[in-house]
Amino acid sequence: MSLTRRRLLAGSAGLFAASIAARWLPVFAYAPPAEAISVPAHFMTLSQMLTGMAQPDPLLARRLYSWLHQQFDDPDGDIQRLSALLTSQPDLQGNALLTVIAQQSSALRDLYQALISGWYLGVVNVAQPECLAFENIVSYRLVKTSLLPPSYAPGEPDFWIHPPHQENSHA
Repeated sequence: MSLTRRRLLAGSAGLFAASIAARWLPVFAYAPPAEAISVPAHFMTLSQMLTGMAQPDPLLARRLYSWLHQQFDDPDGDIQRLSALLTSQPDLQGNALLTVIAQQSSALRDLYQALISGWYLGVVNVAQPECLAFENIVSYRLVKTSLLPPSYAPGEPDFWIHPPHQENSHA
């Protein structure tokens, strides 16, 4: 392939356009990543109430908080209302809590469901599921001393192809 003035000019123009697009596209393209968003104390306090954990995972908290701001009209107001509801009735648990939540506005019910699903399953929005986390969800953190997440193999590669060692109990 020979280099002609036309190809040199077209290639130079393409490189120039790509450099301009690379310079300005990130400014307009995306919201800040979840890692850049700071999570307010009132969200962490509510998360502690819902999960029972003294220190919920900070990365999952940022992802969940960021997702809430994309999906809800007034997420901070709803977070404060849900937090006030749970603080005013600290003994509510199980079916009694679900009954009280069912009597609230749809925004509060949806927020409660999104937070529980996000913290415990790592998945939000049941209609169109979106995975925010896997290994750092509350469900796995609660059983981490006794169970492994389903994607983790307990042995070396191909450990299942070797028959288990049989012990002789008649020694």
